[in-house]
Amino acid sequence: MQRTDVDDVLSLWGERLFYPRVRRYGPPGKDLRPGRSKFATGENVRAKLRLLARRAPEVMVKVTGGGRGMGAIKAHMLYISRRGELDVEDELGDKVRGRDALNDLAQEWSTSGEKIPMRSHRREAFHVMFSMPPDTDARSVLAAAREVAEVEFANHKFAMVLHEPSSDPRSNRPHVHLIVRAQGRDGRRLNPRKADLARWRQAFADRLVERGIAASATRRQSRGEIQPTKKLVDHHMQRAERNGWNHQPSDRAAAAEKAVLEAWWKVVVALSSSEDGRDLNLARETLNFVRGMPAVARHNTGLRSQGWSIGQPEADRQQLGRDARGRSR
Repeated sequence: MQRTDVDDVLSLWGERLFYPRVRRYGPPGKDLRPGRSKFATGENVRAKLRLLARRAPEVMVKVTGGGRGMGAIKAHMLYISRRGELDVEDELGDKVRGRDALNDLAQEWSTSGEKIPMRSHRREAFHVMFSMPPDTDARSVLAAAREVAEVEFANHKFAMVLHEPSSDPRSNRPHVHLIVRAQGRDGRRLNPRKADLARWRQAFADRLVERGIAASATRRQSRGEIQPTKKLVDHHMQRAERNGWNHQPSDRAAAAEKAVLEAWWKVVVALSSSEDGRDLNLARETLNFVRGMPAVARHNTGLRSQGWSIGQPEADRQQLGRDARGRSR
C-alpha cells in the first residue's frame, strides 16, 4: 500500500482512537454538532503510536475544586504558595511572594471586573493541576503548563505555582497548581466539560514533547482500560473491598471496547501493508502494545492466534483500500 493510502487509513481510524468526536461547548449560538478533528493526520497518528508503543508517561490534568467567594480563593492562594513561601506567577508573568503580596493579588482579583464577594453561591474560580511522573524536569512542566494556560485562559486572570519534591515533601511528582478566575474579561464564565479537559491534557502533552519530554494524553478507553459499571452500594464499601472490584463491563462499555479493538486492528493492518520499512517497524511495536492491553485479556479475543500478526490477508488489504478511497472523497 502506498504511503498516501496508509495516511488516509491512519487518519480515519486514528481519529476514532485519539481524536474522538465530541460536542463543542461555547457561547449561545455556537455550533454544537460533533466535529471532525483537524489533527488526525497520518504523521500525528504515527507520533502518538510511537509514544504509546514506547510506554510514554500519561500526563495528568485535573480540576480539583476552586472557590465559592473571595475568602475561599484567597485561602487557596495561600495554600498553594505554602503561606507565601513560594513564588506565585500571574497571567502577565509577574511573580509575587509573601503574604502581603498575596493579599494585594487577591484584592486585585476581587475588584477586576464584576466584584467577587467574600462568599458566593457560585464558583468564582477553578483550580487546575498539571502533573508528571517523578524525575521529570520541573521547569519544563511549569513552562508547558504556562503555555497551555496562556491559550486556554487568555481572557482570564490566573495564578500558578510550581511544586517539586524540594518544595512539596508530600509528593515526588513535579506539578503545577493553577487557579483561574471563572469570569473572563469579556464577561463570559468558564464552564469546563470533559471535552475541555481532554483538550487541556493533549495540549499539555504536546508542549512537553516539544521540550524533548516523552508524554502522552490518550483516553483510557483507547488504552483498553474501560472501568466497569459500579452500583451505588459500591461507593459505600470499604476501601479494601473496593480494590477488589471485578464487575462485568456494561453493554455500552463492551461495545466501546469492541470499537477500540476494531480501530487498532485497522491501524496495525495499514502499517503492516505499507511499503515504508519504518511503518512496518511501527506496526510491530503497535502490535506488541495492543497485545498487552487489558481489553484484550478481558475479552480473551485470541489475537495472538487469530490473525493479529504482521502480514495480513489480501481481503483485509482490499478493505483498507476501500477505507482509504472513502476517506479521500
